[in-house]
Order: sequence, then C-alpha cells, then structure tokens
Amino acid sequence: MQSIKNIVFLAALLCYTYAENPQLPAFIKKCNYKDKNLSGCIRLQIENSLPHFTKGIPELGVPPTDPVNLDDIHIDGNGLKLTFTNAAMHGLGQSKLTQLRMDIGNEAEDFTLAFKSNLSLTAKYNMDGKILVLPIQGNGDALIKTENVEVNIQSKLAHVKNNKGELHLKLVTPNYKYDIESTTFEFSNLFNGNKELADTTTTFANENWRQLMDDLAPPVIKQIVRTIIKAINKFFSKIPVEDIIDNFN
Repeated sequence: MQSIKNIVFLAALLCYTYAENPQLPAFIKKCNYKDKNLSGCIRLQIENSLPHFTKGIPELGVPPTDPVNLDDIHIDGNGLKLTFTNAAMHGLGQSKLTQLRMDIGNEAEDFTLAFKSNLSLTAKYNMDGKILVLPIQGNGDALIKTENVEVNIQSKLAHVKNNKGELHLKLVTPNYKYDIESTTFEFSNLFNGNKELADTTTTFANENWRQLMDDLAPPVIKQIVRTIIKAINKFFSKIPVEDIIDNFN
C-alpha cells in the first residue's frame, strides 16, 4: 500500500511563493519557467516543504493526509469474508519522494510522482472463512503493517480556466502502480480469544502475506491515490498558475 511529509501535496507544491500571494505558506519559493533548472527548483521546493504539510492547509481547503481515513473495505472471495470498518492509513507523513517529473509547457502535460513509505492500517475487523487452507474467524481490532510500499502515480496535467479567466493546473486521467516489500498482520480476538489457534493462524497469515494482500491492497491503494489526487487538485483550484510559476505561458 504509495505525497512524503504529506504526499498529497507533492504536485501541489511544485513552485510558488508566499511573498506574492499571502495565501501561500512562507516556506515556499517561486520558480521561474525560463530557468534551465526548472525541474530542480520544483523538486527542491517540494522536498523543503514536505515537513510542513502533514496537517494540511486549512486556508486553502486542503485536508490533512496522515492518517488517511478510508472507506469500509469488503473482501468476499477465495473462501474468505473480511470487512474492515473505521479504517485509517498511517505513515504518509514519513514518506520519501523517489521520483518527480513534470513536462510543463504543453496544453496537456505529463506528471509523474512516486514515493516510498512504511504504512500501517488500523481498523475494526470482522472475518470468517479460510486463509488458504486454514480456517479463521474473529472480530476486533486489526493492525496491518507494511514495509517499503512504493507507489508510482502518472497523470496528465491539464490547463483549466476559472470563471475569472485565471489559468489553473489540474491532474486528469491518473493511473498508478505499486509494490509492497513485506506485510505483517495483528488481529485481536481471533477464535474468541483462543491463543493457540490465533497464534498458529497469524503465523501462517504472515508467512503467506502476499496472497492476502492481493485482495486487500488494491482497494486501499486506490483510496490513497484518490485522496492524493483530490487534495492536489483542490490546491491547484485555489492557486492560479501565475502565482506559482513566473513567466509561464
């Protein structure tokens, strides 16, 4: 389970300045479109800004993203029924940017963002069925820890005008891929508290984590990416391009 001391803002923080727009944070510096090292400026501003964005930008309507509150997750297949409620994903605030590429200057521009992080999911669970060959049943608290989750998001970066005629950026038609290095599971109250059965089943689940994550990871990653894209576009909708990039045509 892929903005990064608030990954959501990686793209949003491409390059802008507080000095010319009091809405913008003071720690952001504006970049110049004509600068030969524009991409380096963009990346530097993002990296410098990451520690400040975990709590969001309330004045711009950009929400915090650590934790990311998730919709209920339902898995029903391969002999297992599993539901997570009150689910939240933690750890995006500690993510590291691994790639950022922007093709600026065309009517529809390319944007690539990749990050790596250790993420954990907390939730209430209800489960009944089998994990591969072993029966499993229980309900209670769940903790799922993942290590070195890498998410790569690719999108078109379009130009749109608001009702004032101001030009804004917007991520459109995004797609993504991800990879997970390892996962461990902790479920309280398995088999109504039968420790022997619970320990055996948990060990088996942790040894075969990839099969479980084939079902669990896709809806979680999808929600994380959706949250990131939504927050980036929220930011873009508030800030005209001219306020974040000098000499942008």
